[in-house]
Amino acid sequence: MSGLHDWMLRISAALCAAVFALTLSAADASAHAQLISAEPFDGAVLTTAPEQLTLAFSEPVRPLVARLIHPDGRAEILKLSADKGAVIVLVLPSSLENGTHILSWRAASSDGHPIGGGLVFSVGAPSAVAPATIAQFDLTARIGLWSARFLLLLGLIVGVGGTAFYALIGRSASIAGARIVTGALFAGLAVAPLLVGFQGLDAFGSPLSGLATADVWETGLWATSYGSSTLLAAMAICVAYAAGQAGYRSRFGTLLAIAALLLVGVAVASAGHASAAPPRYLTVPALFLHAVTVLLWIGALVPLGAVLIAGGAALPFVIQRFSRIVPAIVGVLALSGLLLAIVQVQSIPALWNTDYGRVLLAKLALVVALLLLAAVNRLYLTAPVVAGDASATRRLTRSVGTEIVLAAAVIAVLGLWRFTPPPRTIAANPALFEIQEVRTQKEGISATLSIHPPIVGPARVEIGSLLLDGKPFQPIGVSVDLDKPSYGIGPFTREALRASDGIYRAEGFVLPLDGFWIVRVTVLVSDFRSVTLMDVFDVQRAPQ
Repeated sequence: MSGLHDWMLRISAALCAAVFALTLSAADASAHAQLISAEPFDGAVLTTAPEQLTLAFSEPVRPLVARLIHPDGRAEILKLSADKGAVIVLVLPSSLENGTHILSWRAASSDGHPIGGGLVFSVGAPSAVAPATIAQFDLTARIGLWSARFLLLLGLIVGVGGTAFYALIGRSASIAGARIVTGALFAGLAVAPLLVGFQGLDAFGSPLSGLATADVWETGLWATSYGSSTLLAAMAICVAYAAGQAGYRSRFGTLLAIAALLLVGVAVASAGHASAAPPRYLTVPALFLHAVTVLLWIGALVPLGAVLIAGGAALPFVIQRFSRIVPAIVGVLALSGLLLAIVQVQSIPALWNTDYGRVLLAKLALVVALLLLAAVNRLYLTAPVVAGDASATRRLTRSVGTEIVLAAAVIAVLGLWRFTPPPRTIAANPALFEIQEVRTQKEGISATLSIHPPIVGPARVEIGSLLLDGKPFQPIGVSVDLDKPSYGIGPFTREALRASDGIYRAEGFVLPLDGFWIVRVTVLVSDFRSVTLMDVFDVQRAPQ
């Protein structure tokens, strides 16, 4: 019992010191950088070509890339300054031709997330046909980013968390499952460079082919806080491996395991939505504690299952020790998670009205299932296993296996947060997330048309609830036109593609002016019949 008391004192002291250091270093920062003004302003029609373009943000950002699309569709990359500030000045090419120009920009916010946007200005008069826009992200690259992040998290939780289990809880047991823990460490270390590359792709909004360029790797490593976070994670993996080599039962090995645990906490708390959420003196330590307790609880499951399978004289001692410690760990995990959820979500309806909230609900459902399973294990199976009941041991082994599967699902769901802004960000700039919807019908065809967002700049049009004579159907094709005849602008035409949810989406519109825009949706019912639905969207000026 004295050994347990000693290590609890040691790790508590280390956690307190780390939290104190994080609290001192946490200066206030806003949730996400936001573009607050631009010169020339979005949608401007200028008599003469400007020499430069100025973007002002709500907080300092690091410029990543800026592309200027000329009226003829030719794209040109503008030179960027390496300085990090709240104002970015872009020198434009001399003698810009008349017509509509589109600027597509990417920058890194203080929380490490790349942000992007578009800005439209015209020289002389707007073009009759809008130039094609450049996508802000590549789906394949994002899938790769999610996969690499998922594998690194698995490596950290199973590898570093498993190391902490052997050094702090299972010291008296045979090192059952140590190969799995070591394998997880190597897998995490191997995937860390790949994650850097995918972070660079995400920062630039580039396709997979961008991995062949040095700029993508340099950006992924240095341009955002995710690069330094990945380096810290890789360092934690190396320290955890050194702890295993030094011996889990040695004092030096125990200190190295604790150091690896703390490094993971610092890595997680140094990047991401929550790391920049005010007040940072609360959210950064909460994020740190959340990460550490996840490793201590979820990271213990694989080696605990291995110990149960191996059995031995030390099994009752290990099970009792883990059973005594885990309630405190889960308590800190729950409290820190609750604090972060309150800060990020801000309102109950946001749980089901936003993508972030829906991801949180999915995570909570999995965590509740984990907690219920853990409670059953502790209340009904722990005592029989300690008493040597073989049947209870088998049931507990199967139950721990189920917990491992649920924990993996939690990690997979968590990766989706990388692409979903928290509700607090939406609350700070609600116009960017608004939807305008109209219902229209003609010749037996009816549909709900919506524009996202209904403001000047980049937008998409969605066609939902598409019915023929009151029944759902799948047309041969759907196209969307947007035009503003009173100004002689348009029509801008895009094909609408059907998504897995049955909604047709037309991407790539860039609206240079506010006011009323006519939307025409042409539905090709058959090779011999097409119906054009028409209505009006009221587009607002972009928020300043």
